[in-house]
Amino acid sequence: MSWHAIDSVDEAIEETQSFLSPLELRRWAKLALISIFVGTGGGSVFSFLNSGSSIPSGGPTGNESAGAPMPAGNETVPGGVPSGEVPPPAQLFETAQAELAIIAAIAAVLIGIGLVIALISDILRFVFYDDLQTDEVRLIEPAKRRFGQALRLFGFKLVVQLLTLAPFAAVVAYFILNSNVPVGPGVIVLGGLLAAGILLVSTVVSRITSEFVVPTMVVTDSGVLDGWRRFWPVLRGQLAQFGVYLVVHFLLLLAIGIAQAIISVLVYGIVLTIGGVIGLVIVFGVFGGVSAVAASHVALVLLGLLALVTLVIGWVLLLPVQVAVLTYVTTYEVAMLGAADEELRLRPESDSSGTDDSAAVVE
Repeated sequence: MSWHAIDSVDEAIEETQSFLSPLELRRWAKLALISIFVGTGGGSVFSFLNSGSSIPSGGPTGNESAGAPMPAGNETVPGGVPSGEVPPPAQLFETAQAELAIIAAIAAVLIGIGLVIALISDILRFVFYDDLQTDEVRLIEPAKRRFGQALRLFGFKLVVQLLTLAPFAAVVAYFILNSNVPVGPGVIVLGGLLAAGILLVSTVVSRITSEFVVPTMVVTDSGVLDGWRRFWPVLRGQLAQFGVYLVVHFLLLLAIGIAQAIISVLVYGIVLTIGGVIGLVIVFGVFGGVSAVAASHVALVLLGLLALVTLVIGWVLLLPVQVAVLTYVTTYEVAMLGAADEELRLRPESDSSGTDDSAAVVE
């Protein structure tokens, strides 16, 4: 019995070599842009901004001299509140309300930015699959053509995430409203099992959607639900094949991750060494020593810019590796899909000659 997951390993190598040729700067620059937003496996990372505020606590201000008397009795301070007295509840409520409004506004902005990035990621995901199908690296035209599909995928993923978070939010709200309810070990274990089950189902749905339903949508030019309906019989009829795929896919990602880590250490080691040498020249050759650098704002800014530029250079040098990894992993997934159902093959199987008559279209 032939295992599609194993046969697709070599096919993905051939398809990657074919798709990434020729080595043109503009072609690879577009692929680099796609890889920044899509990433290997379609994962995305959201950063949360923590902000704190400090409120004066009635101590001396900079305008008070050491011997100046403090307000006494019913004297009032510039806030309109008598000194030594607690502000009225209405004022405390207004202050808390204002701070909550600021926090809510910051959270809304961060969530909005995250949603925009997620939508761009989904659009470029469809662009990448479209480029694989046509063997032409383009951005604008496939983005326009696939925008509706990307928007439906974005909505589907958002619904899945909301359904995943809903049980946890309901449990938290219940215990907040019923703080006196005792929680025993049995309840904790049961809750942990339910949480693990919900996260497992959500992960499986997300992975199947990203790795197989999306290319099915591109091949059949359909929506998310229609893509699921088309792919579901394939999955259900070949569970053993896709079970082996999970194992091989995991091993491939593990090996690729190790290789990427080694390459990253080598690249950043070289770049940071060169940056360090330049930094030493600036410290001792230009400013004359560490003490002089510490006393000079210009020197500190210059060293900060050097560190930033060094990190950016290392990141840029690693972008081709990221492009190759994204292309290989994606072509492996679509090769597996095509092996499971020839009608869903995104790219035609490579012929023995390995020739490619298609050329990159430069927009």
